[in-house]
Amino acid sequence: MKYKKPYIEKQKGAVLVMALVMLTVLTLIGVSSMSSSTLELKVASNTQQHDTAFQAAQTVIEIAASEDPLNTNNYQVFITEPTNPLYEQIITFDSDDGEATAQAATYWVDCKKNIGSSLEEGKAPASNFFNIRATGQTITGSATSVQMQGLRFPAAACAIDL
Repeated sequence: MKYKKPYIEKQKGAVLVMALVMLTVLTLIGVSSMSSSTLELKVASNTQQHDTAFQAAQTVIEIAASEDPLNTNNYQVFITEPTNPLYEQIITFDSDDGEATAQAATYWVDCKKNIGSSLEEGKAPASNFFNIRATGQTITGSATSVQMQGLRFPAAACAIDL
């Protein structure tokens, strides 16, 4: 009686080759997913850093435009000549959590008479217009945000009319 070899022995390692191919494909998928996750983490971190800088700049603008005790700007006495070193009024701000700093520079732009604010012709009060340029930055310096805002402040009269 002749001994017959089983069918399995005739495959000569085909299952091993298929298993190695599948393992290689799964490894490539895993490495690709890790690279994608790392990139998404960096994007999220950069977004968070920029948001921190943006919020610091907006906070210092709110301080400069309000009656906050931190506001050292004098909107009644100001310099209108850009060449004067005191032309810009500066406010600095450090966040409570220590994550960001900001600086606001306020400078005079123009003075205009208001329309329709008085019963007597030519007696309408005036408004001084200022620009506030705020720069917020994270402590690490990884993100910076520059914001601009206009401010109108009531005045008894324009300096050019006095």
